[in-house]
Amino acid sequence: MNNGRFEKSSVGTIIVTFVIALILNLIDYPQWMEYAKPDWVLLVLFYWCLALPNRIGVGFGWFTGLLLDVFYYSVLGQHAVAKAFVALIAVSSHRRLRLYMLWQQCFIVFLVASVDIAITVWIFSFTSGLEISVKYWQSAFTTCLLWPLIYTALRRLRHRTGIR
Repeated sequence: MNNGRFEKSSVGTIIVTFVIALILNLIDYPQWMEYAKPDWVLLVLFYWCLALPNRIGVGFGWFTGLLLDVFYYSVLGQHAVAKAFVALIAVSSHRRLRLYMLWQQCFIVFLVASVDIAITVWIFSFTSGLEISVKYWQSAFTTCLLWPLIYTALRRLRHRTGIR
């Protein structure tokens, strides 16, 4: 197999997973789920940073965060800082995190999603004067509940497409 062609197809597959995650982040959810929306981009970013820490990292996290800033019309850099920090956590501790069982990884995803929300809400409250509320952390809970599904689906995709 041509190594250059393999690289292009694997990069394309990874980008498609991020595009799907961005779309899932941007769709409207029912009002009762307003604050419990899962962070699909965080889940996909966290997975690829664990699986391919030498290819997907802080820069990619920053870029996906900037895309979210543009799509959400938020302060430029608000989501970028949060997603870059998520990527930093995943890349810097990927060897240790891969050894954890899936339910333990769910707890780590909850903590990482909470940090992501804390950074985003803090920047938003600083720039808009909005009070910080506990309701924003509902998203961290739904995000961690989806981790086993995302982990399994992306792992199967990675093995099926031969991404290494």
